[in-house]
Amino acid sequence: MHVTRSTNLRRGLGVALLLLHAAGHAAPDEAAHGATHGYSHGHAGNWFSQQHAVGAFTAMDKLFPVRPVPAGSDVWPLPPVVPSAPDWPFVRRYLDTHPATGLMALKDGRILFEHYQYGRSAEHRFTSFSMAKTVVAMAIGVALAEGRITSIDDPVERYEPALADSAWKGVSLRHVLQMASGVRFDETYDRDDTDITRLSRPWTRYEGAFVEVLKTFHEREAAPGERFKYISADTQVLGHVLARATGRSVAAYVGEKIWAPMGAEADAFWVLDTTGVEAAYCCLSGRLRDWARLGQLLLERGQRDGRSIIPGEWVDAASGVRAADRHLQPGTATRYFGYGYQTWIFPEQLGFALLGIRGQAVYVHPRLKLVMVQTAVWPQSSDAALARQRDGLWRELVRAAAAL
Repeated sequence: MHVTRSTNLRRGLGVALLLLHAAGHAAPDEAAHGATHGYSHGHAGNWFSQQHAVGAFTAMDKLFPVRPVPAGSDVWPLPPVVPSAPDWPFVRRYLDTHPATGLMALKDGRILFEHYQYGRSAEHRFTSFSMAKTVVAMAIGVALAEGRITSIDDPVERYEPALADSAWKGVSLRHVLQMASGVRFDETYDRDDTDITRLSRPWTRYEGAFVEVLKTFHEREAAPGERFKYISADTQVLGHVLARATGRSVAAYVGEKIWAPMGAEADAFWVLDTTGVEAAYCCLSGRLRDWARLGQLLLERGQRDGRSIIPGEWVDAASGVRAADRHLQPGTATRYFGYGYQTWIFPEQLGFALLGIRGQAVYVHPRLKLVMVQTAVWPQSSDAALARQRDGLWRELVRAAAAL
């Protein structure tokens, strides 16, 4: 059951409550996205449809069982960068044409802009989809530093014996972190007959348990560490490893070690299967500002006010590619992105990213001390045109922020 924590949103923000959506501004295709029925979140059978996505993606706790990821009392302030933040025309043009529910940017830990559309606000919690994968990877790094995980070159079954007879037997945590397990898995979205749909049934339909689904995979299509292939099952394996190694639920461990110490302003929550196990690969819901705080924490190599929350060396390794891992380089792992530890790597030194289907993203540019967060309701799980538009916005923002 989800428990909401009362938080003073204005603490430390001063005049940062500038929500820069102009009065009367209309978001793209509001009727198609559910404005006429008040952005209803629908029910478990239709929540993923375009007309219910706006409401559903900010109401996962009303649709599915969840566990809180507790925030603490020491909120990380996000003041504005200047008394009147820059009103860049390219940002307004983007909002006029892109189905973003929230859009925010930080420079040097200060708010550049903060926008909400489709009736969303700073109080809503936006689901991550696969942005949760990066959070799990960061928690693995904390568990490694604490000695709860001995080495990421250990095999999966050392920590999760239930997978000793699965395709992950003998696969190192490193290769699972890199999406290079070699396990045969169909990640095709928006169909009912694929492996990702089967893996998701323990929470979308509340049928069965994640570990039982994982145990049914026995085939590999490549040797571990040979090539990159993005499969959500790898992250679910990491979630089970993390819980076994720490003796805590994923939500509780992330709350204690990352979410609260980074200064989140509100509890997040994570969807669960029938046995109370988190969907580690998906669906961590948090406020837009807290997603921005997470991006800022990673930008600062896991440090907040001089205190290490995530080891800096781990953040570096997760957000970069070793010379020995050429199969993970941008342009090789995919035609565009490279891959670290559950983290996407931009080409052209544009930083790194947390990404989720339907348009969710946290972009981080360490050299410019720049973070951008988008939550969205793309009509399909993947959309090449909308992805190019989002990438174009990031590039324009990088150029504009460099001149500040």
